[in-house]
Amino acid sequence: MNAVSYQATDPTVLMRLAGDRATFRALAHTFIEHAPVLFRRLVDALQRCDYPAIGQQSHALKGMTTLVGADRLTALLQALELAARAQRGADANDLGRQFMQVLAEVNACVDDDSIVA
Repeated sequence: MNAVSYQATDPTVLMRLAGDRATFRALAHTFIEHAPVLFRRLVDALQRCDYPAIGQQSHALKGMTTLVGADRLTALLQALELAARAQRGADANDLGRQFMQVLAEVNACVDDDSIVA
């Protein structure tokens, strides 16, 4: 497969953590399977202005986005988590677009053999 242009993620972060292609793919699949569930829970919590849930879901998803090198999304989740702890709202306007781009790139990186640690 041709190399993909990664703008929202840095797959080498995950490759360094994984150490080998099989583990890299397994971790990427774990992200693909679990991150959308956490994202839906976060969106639901944001709609309800449920600060404890926003904090929990932001924190959990932030851990996953850090592993795939999604720095911008990780920073946005960090801001949401901190705002939730302070019981105040935060700007989440870019959250959906950022998440979808990260998810698409993680999907693409599974078969991108050009990624090396």
